[in-house]
Amino acid sequence: MSVSYPEFKGKRALVTGGTQGIGKAISIRLARQGAFVYLNYARNDQVAEQTLKEFKAEGYGVELCKADLSSTESVDHMLDSIHQSGPLDYLVCNAAYQEKNKGIFETDLALMYKTLGINIFANFQMIQRVAREMVAAKRTGNMVICSSGHGTQVFTGTLAYDVSKAGLNHMMRAAALDLSAYGIRVNALEIGWTHTPGERRWFTEEQQNALSKTIPIGRAARADEIAAVLEFLLSDQASYVVGSLYSADGGFLLRPNSET
Repeated sequence: MSVSYPEFKGKRALVTGGTQGIGKAISIRLARQGAFVYLNYARNDQVAEQTLKEFKAEGYGVELCKADLSSTESVDHMLDSIHQSGPLDYLVCNAAYQEKNKGIFETDLALMYKTLGINIFANFQMIQRVAREMVAAKRTGNMVICSSGHGTQVFTGTLAYDVSKAGLNHMMRAAALDLSAYGIRVNALEIGWTHTPGERRWFTEEQQNALSKTIPIGRAARADEIAAVLEFLLSDQASYVVGSLYSADGGFLLRPNSET
């Protein structure tokens, strides 16, 4: 059963990576509550158009925002377009970039720049720009960053991703400290293994089932389970939660396997 958050009605939200997986799940929850949601995506026009069609069929207020988060110009263009209608109320930094099987010797500077560019610099750019618009309009707002257990625990073959998520967590805290004075809450959620198209890029169903055995709860998450926590953090019910790193990983980090 969906929890009612009437404060979302009539508000405006940007969700990066909003047409698939966890991004789509939180976008559905926000739109269902009456928010107008900007669905960012980078490349897959077919999936984006199908998601838009599904949302429109439900009567949700949504708009596609295609932007390559590795390009500062593309991000600026997206934000320019969105802000023509006024400041946002909510920002969900969900999109991320990762390459596996890249340890210290396999990781080059190009991979480091690309991973940090999307996972840290693009999020910094969006948080700063969205916050400036909120402050200029004397509006409060809420932001949530989708992080990962990789920001707390290092894993084999994901050096650049691990570094980016650790930096992202600390950037969240620094941003939260500055922006809390303006009534803007910033928090992050460490997300565990989740059944999404993105996860299926890395693992077969058999591998995912084997991985689930390392999770204390005994399974990977559904995207909507993660979205429920994101929705809470954006809501007024979390009004006293500032600069916090929540975890929704089924208990994975209680006994992490650094080989996975």
